[in-house]
Amino acid sequence: MKTLLHIVVYIFILMGLSGCNSDVFVEDFQPSVSDVTLEGNGDSVTIRFKSSNWDLLRVYDYYDNSSLYYSVYDKDGNIVSQNQSPVLEGLGKIVCDDIIYKDKMVDFAIERTHPREVKITVNENMYSSLFQFCVTVSNEYETKKIYVSITPSDRYIFDRITYSLDAYSYTDKQIEERKSIVVNNRGDESIVTNYIFPFKDEHRQIQFTSNNPEAFNLLADSKPEVEIPGIVDGHLVMNGELARYASDMQQLPLPFPDTEKEAVTTPPKTSQRITLLLEYEWFETNFTLYAVHPKTKKEKVITGTLQSKMPKGYFIKSEKLNN
Repeated sequence: MKTLLHIVVYIFILMGLSGCNSDVFVEDFQPSVSDVTLEGNGDSVTIRFKSSNWDLLRVYDYYDNSSLYYSVYDKDGNIVSQNQSPVLEGLGKIVCDDIIYKDKMVDFAIERTHPREVKITVNENMYSSLFQFCVTVSNEYETKKIYVSITPSDRYIFDRITYSLDAYSYTDKQIEERKSIVVNNRGDESIVTNYIFPFKDEHRQIQFTSNNPEAFNLLADSKPEVEIPGIVDGHLVMNGELARYASDMQQLPLPFPDTEKEAVTTPPKTSQRITLLLEYEWFETNFTLYAVHPKTKKEKVITGTLQSKMPKGYFIKSEKLNN
């Protein structure tokens, strides 16, 4: 009968660990079941102790993430410290902060409002995998560990994107060598003609970049089509052009035919090097993308830069070779 009772108690402990908004008695933990998994879309768990002689509470994350700091508050709401290795003595709260990005990628708090209770509240985890950390409570003689995992949150829905149309970098004099050929006509008595197609296989190159490494993993549609600006008479304007919001370099069709050609002749008994140089129109501007969470309706703001490079002219250089 006692064995059956122990099994029932063990099952109830496991059920408490797997549920949302549950109460967990930390001193009843066995090492193999001292894990708590919380939903990234919003969840909480209250951990209860049988005794109140646990003086220190610490948090360790598993990622050594330099962007994550923790703000520690005392029981009156006054900030005590901000660092990567938070320690709470007595009552108060530890809040996960992000010192680099405008919006937190992971948002959770650990609060102790009673000597025998610790409440962990999760708002979201926008990383694409589990975010894991360890909470330890300790006294002079003993340490207890609770391993916490936060599941990834639902992805955000793209809402709109804006650009800095009045503050951008621009040049229309970026010149690059594209191809070069050597024509040897030394053994011929007639003129050799080569046709150069300067814009053949050329594209407009577009790339979005962001300092936030997760900026392109936040959306449910991984590569939504968005409007991008273009240059008209030296000014940045919105004119209905579209590209994918993605981190990889994109090649868009040129807004003009690529069939233009130019004949280059090589006289008899000579050889020459023919080099094609393209002149590009280049600009870089800041973007701000707004997205909305489908359940919480929270707005996420993502910032970064957009770069565009498009050929607009060409030069052909002919160099006579003596050898």
